Amino acid sequence: MVVSNKAIFGDMNKETKFYLNSEVNFEKNILENYEYMIRWEAEVNFDYKQPIWYWIVLNDENEIFVYKRWWAGSNAWDKRLHDKIAFWVWGHIEREDEDLTNPISDSLVREIEEELNIKEKDVKSVEAIWYINDETSEVSKVHIWAAYIVRVHNSNFELLDGELDNGEFVNLTKLEDMIGSWDYDVEGWSQIVFAPLKEYLSK
Repeated sequence: MVVSNKAIFGDMNKETKFYLNSEVNFEKNILENYEYMIRWEAEVNFDYKQPIWYWIVLNDENEIFVYKRWWAGSNAWDKRLHDKIAFWVWGHIEREDEDLTNPISDSLVREIEEELNIKEKDVKSVEAIWYINDETSEVSKVHIWAAYIVRVHNSNFELLDGELDNGEFVNLTKLEDMIGSWDYDVEGWSQIVFAPLKEYLSK
């Protein structure tokens, strides 16, 4: 799924920024204007954004799920992201999702179980929080993120995804230490979202 920058932003400045869901309804713009493009073409077409949902998983203790993205020995296609620490799980929206009532949020719910093996009964809530636009790298320039907080009842589920099975739940203090440490290479998108996540958890 792709949407032209003009359809998403209109007359707004296209800048690196996070937007509260209550302030701007990018989802409406996306759902009314999306089309489909071959993935490799979309990755280098800067006139379009690929809408991506992502979720931050919190357990009952407000601990955050953190993992290392595609380690160097992986066959994952995008080597620009290998070995970077992240605390959000994300996915593209594919053509197969277009018959869903809401291709963004409905496909997210399906992927929660497929990638993290979190059963529906263990999901307490799924809440849209932010949209993130990042113009600082070639990767981020062609994406826009719709951010969700997913609260789960426990952290004992059995991870199935090969990339995610190195993950663990950490508290906010440890996550902040990881971001400030030279021992961890925390990806830029996670660094951008940490401040609003910290504010959200402080409420």
